[in-house]
Amino acid sequence: MKKSILGSLRFLILSLIVFGGLYTVVVTGIGQLFFSEQANGSQVTVNNQVVGSKLIGQNFDQAKYFSGRSEKVSQLSPVSAEQKQLVEKRTAAELTKNPTEKRVPNDLVTASASGVDPDISLAAAEFQVARIAKERGLSQQAIHKVIDEHSQKDWFSERKYVNVLQLNLALDKLEA
Repeated sequence: MKKSILGSLRFLILSLIVFGGLYTVVVTGIGQLFFSEQANGSQVTVNNQVVGSKLIGQNFDQAKYFSGRSEKVSQLSPVSAEQKQLVEKRTAAELTKNPTEKRVPNDLVTASASGVDPDISLAAAEFQVARIAKERGLSQQAIHKVIDEHSQKDWFSERKYVNVLQLNLALDKLEA
């Protein structure tokens, strides 16, 4: 019995050292060496001040900024009554904010499963152009150009999207 307990304790200590210490140091080192930006949170800095992350969505409440997907995490079924009510409520809010538009893109009225999606579709960005141009006193063509310059294409499909933070920072730079 005593041998069994001592053997188990030695294995526990060895496991803690290897898996709790060495493994963690090796994986962290590899992350820092090969994926430094992602390992450090893909932070975006302006004037030596961190303003956000490329990988984590943020709320932009001012009318002069593009807004992203809802931060409210949704695990609801797409066909549930509760989901339908949430989408209708968000649709009404988006149409109120963007009165010149008629159809709200899906990604502006549905939440991502994580609640931290940093990107929106090109349709969602285009939907907000008139409001932002009016608020900033810029032409819609200037806003469209910023969207085009920051659009990215998905690796696995033809879907194009933009990072909301990058888009808003470009607008601020354009306005300055």
